[in-house]
Amino acid sequence: MNKEQLDNIKRAYAEMLVEGMDMKLLIEFAEESIMENIKDYELEDLQEEIVDMAGEEVWADLSAT
Repeated sequence: MNKEQLDNIKRAYAEMLVEGMDMKLLIEFAEESIMENIKDYELEDLQEEIVDMAGEEVWADLSAT
């Protein structure tokens, strides 16, 4: 099996899992995935991520809490 075939199987498996999830489970999965991706961020890294994705105003709102 070559890399492209393996990637196709992985994609099909991921699609199958997602299709079987309800909205609540999809949201939980997305939140857990995001938390896993940012778990080692320092403050500056997190600020840069949030500003890049959502803007300075969102960073100000989130960091004020």
